[in-house]
Amino acid sequence: MIMKRMFLISYKAMLLFVFCSICYSQTLYDTLAKAYDTSPLLKSHRYKLEAINEELAKALSKNRPQVNLYGSIGSDETTTVSTSGVESAKSNNPKSVILEIQQNLYDFGRTKSLINIADNSIFAQRADLRNQEQEILLEASTIYLALLASTEINKLAKNNLLLLQKHYQATNDRFKLGEATSTDLSLAKARYLRAKSDEIKSRGDIEKERSKYFSLIGREAPKKLYFPKIKIIIPENLKDITKETLQGNPNIIASGFRKKLSFVKISSAASELLPTLDLNISAQNAWAPNTFFDEYENYKMEFSLKLPLYSGGYNYSNVRQKKKEAMQSSKTFDYNIKKALKDVEILWVELNSLEAQIMAINSTIKANEMAVEGVKKENEVGSRTLLDVLDAEQDLLEEKVEAIKVKRDKFITIFNLTAYMGKLSSSDLKLDVDVYDLDKNYLAVKNLWLGFED
Repeated sequence: MIMKRMFLISYKAMLLFVFCSICYSQTLYDTLAKAYDTSPLLKSHRYKLEAINEELAKALSKNRPQVNLYGSIGSDETTTVSTSGVESAKSNNPKSVILEIQQNLYDFGRTKSLINIADNSIFAQRADLRNQEQEILLEASTIYLALLASTEINKLAKNNLLLLQKHYQATNDRFKLGEATSTDLSLAKARYLRAKSDEIKSRGDIEKERSKYFSLIGREAPKKLYFPKIKIIIPENLKDITKETLQGNPNIIASGFRKKLSFVKISSAASELLPTLDLNISAQNAWAPNTFFDEYENYKMEFSLKLPLYSGGYNYSNVRQKKKEAMQSSKTFDYNIKKALKDVEILWVELNSLEAQIMAINSTIKANEMAVEGVKKENEVGSRTLLDVLDAEQDLLEEKVEAIKVKRDKFITIFNLTAYMGKLSSSDLKLDVDVYDLDKNYLAVKNLWLGFED
């Protein structure tokens, strides 16, 4: 009994340890992996892609034969009156079976255009899916870093609150002994209350960020967070970043495919003005088709040529419309390129500025730490006032808070740049997830002639 109880206690302790490890300690990349696995918006875009994959299957079906089987059964009663006035009635039960096969032989580019339309739509949607993946991972990283910064700032605020509380208590004791003035006491109290307000605000900021985290990830935020180690190296110059943006930015890629798609649609619309040639084969067997004979068989093969002559101007209007849409897509493509390059340049300048700020702030913090120590010593010998000490400590606190914010902004800027280059994906970041296979459903429906894909 004792052994059993000890086993249960050990088992629960192990589960608690595992649970705590999962819930209270987590890297940024763990958060990104969870966002990738749980995002309903990302899953929605995957289903949208798989739905568009079916457009290719439907386009390919135009090259395959159409087979139909018709059957009928009924009742037929015929009453006749001869010239001599003799009336007679006959009844039968006609039955028939018809097998019909139709195969398009040539459609002057209609099917080829539909296949090209489907392919370009699929690749554009793949780029949209990658862009959506990047947006989710970017949002998750931003929330994680914001929560991390808020947590670190709260730690500083708590330390500052304890420090100023001690200052206030010491000043109050000195005031009671007559060694401090009421002004000193008021100043110490004001600083203490301000620190208390800052600590309360920092706790509120944490709760807001934790709420955002839960909304996106679907679970409570971990207690321990860490600044990440970047797994993707940012190019050292703007020229290389610009080159990778042009090659890998999902918005540019999607716009490029939609531009190409719009021109293919012009060809597709124009092909509707051209003829089509079909082969029709049918076999019919009928029993008791009428009152004159009991069985009927018919086998037929024919070539059918359809030449559209006039449809009220609809086809010509459709071609004109597709031309305008192609011009619109071209302008959108140009705009997306210009916007991406402009945004990348701004981010690059901002990143360099943040790195310079970090170096300057770190130097300032070291100088302020030395200044605080010096002011404290001078205060002890009476050459500095308590206000001088509090001012020096406040300057140091503000620089430490600013250092955390700038570090947060630097990582967010790096992830933004990575996204513009098209490298903020589960595969590029080597996240511990099952990466969605773009080709699995595509190949399955492309080669599926009959039935439903699981």
